[in-house]
Amino acid sequence: MWKILLVEDEPFVRRSIRQAIPWEEHGFAIAGEAAHGREALEQLETLAPDIVISDIFMPYMDGIELLKAARSRGSEARFIMLTCAGEFEYARAALEYGATGYILKLSMEDAGLLGALGKAKAELEKLARQQELALSDRVGYLWRSMLGKELSGDEKEKLEELKRYDWGGDRPLIVTGLNGAQSFDYDRCCSLLGMSPGRGRLVHSHAQMGLTTLFIRWTGSAPGSLKHTDRELPIICCTASDSASASASAGALEREWLENLRWLDRFYYERPTSDRAFESDYAFSAAVPWEMEQAIIRAFERHEPGECGDLLCGLWDYLAQQVLPMVLVKETAERLDKLFARISRKPPEDAAVLLNCTRHAVLLEELDRRMRRYAKGSRHRKPAETDHPEINAILDYLQQHYERDISLQAMAKYVSMDENYLSGLFKKKTGDTFINYLQKLRVDEAKFYLKETELTVAEIGERCGFANPSYFFKIFKRWTGLTPNEYRTA
Repeated sequence: MWKILLVEDEPFVRRSIRQAIPWEEHGFAIAGEAAHGREALEQLETLAPDIVISDIFMPYMDGIELLKAARSRGSEARFIMLTCAGEFEYARAALEYGATGYILKLSMEDAGLLGALGKAKAELEKLARQQELALSDRVGYLWRSMLGKELSGDEKEKLEELKRYDWGGDRPLIVTGLNGAQSFDYDRCCSLLGMSPGRGRLVHSHAQMGLTTLFIRWTGSAPGSLKHTDRELPIICCTASDSASASASAGALEREWLENLRWLDRFYYERPTSDRAFESDYAFSAAVPWEMEQAIIRAFERHEPGECGDLLCGLWDYLAQQVLPMVLVKETAERLDKLFARISRKPPEDAAVLLNCTRHAVLLEELDRRMRRYAKGSRHRKPAETDHPEINAILDYLQQHYERDISLQAMAKYVSMDENYLSGLFKKKTGDTFINYLQKLRVDEAKFYLKETELTVAEIGERCGFANPSYFFKIFKRWTGLTPNEYRTA
């Protein structure tokens, strides 16, 4: 229903307008009345009407002053002005300030009123579509920001615009379901939660990592916090503001969305909903230990699938003990899967199967199966060999331990050679200096992480053996001509 505020100082005119048409049959409801502009301005704040039908000449504040004041306060309400014959100059002035149209009071007909309302409704629907498209575009940036991902300057600006999204006085509902590969839409949401579909309108559906979140405009009182605890499709609904308002901050949307995700983590870990371990803040800042991931990768490179599987089980036990957000766990699974495929030089399987897993144990089982398939018939990556065994030993060591603090002096001791002699021999056999070879190897690994994962640039630099982020930036740009962020977005 589109809400209407009727502003007219003559009671009999207000009464005749109220009785003119069956408002609800045409999708409208008269939400309030005012006798003059000053009273109407107060109701604009509390009612947030979609349409204002206002007389032009009224005491205290006339219709044109009301229109100007409403626009100065950011109201997007459509104005339909009531006027008398001979007042057309004032009506034209109202149109210049953004009124949708005007109606002659003394010769008002139902068809004319419906025509003006239809035009206002069309403008409102167009505005709503534009705003909903803007919301759809920006929700993705809110998701990435919640996960601690790096946003570009333009993305940060668009996220800020989300704070100015106009909910038109409706209540924003955030509904999230752990649906995996199942379909989950507005109608199914309303059916499972016992909500009346006619009271709301779906604005945006965000599907990511086996989770679907619906952003809904809800008219009237909020349905409260609703939960559907069926383990096959758990759903939670929260209201992003305590009371109806023209807008809900991005902070409120984020807070309720995070609350939804944390509640669904209980089902992912198959823990009771009363488990107090989930009552802490949703810690997307928590990190999966790199040392544990590294051990898994090294075992796979050594072609030890049994050891690799045991280490995966150890990591999954740790993640469950720490009750890390399922989104971080799924990111870890996707990252390891891509690394297994890259090391084995086999095409990766469909990532969606991993991301749609709705249980922690099932995700481990699927990742372990993939790891063993990648390992079958493969060996860890070997660098191009030379005709010198000691140089080959060094190249193999660098390939497996590039992230460590490695020096030419240490490698000379590793192969029992003089450091100066090794420096010349390395250049002769590889065509590159030891430092350049190591830097290129690290940069090549960093390229993979930048394109295939959403780890931060600082994390990638550390994983690839760079002492600090500034050194990483310097060396990466030296060999690619781009900064890490430029390479990632290119």
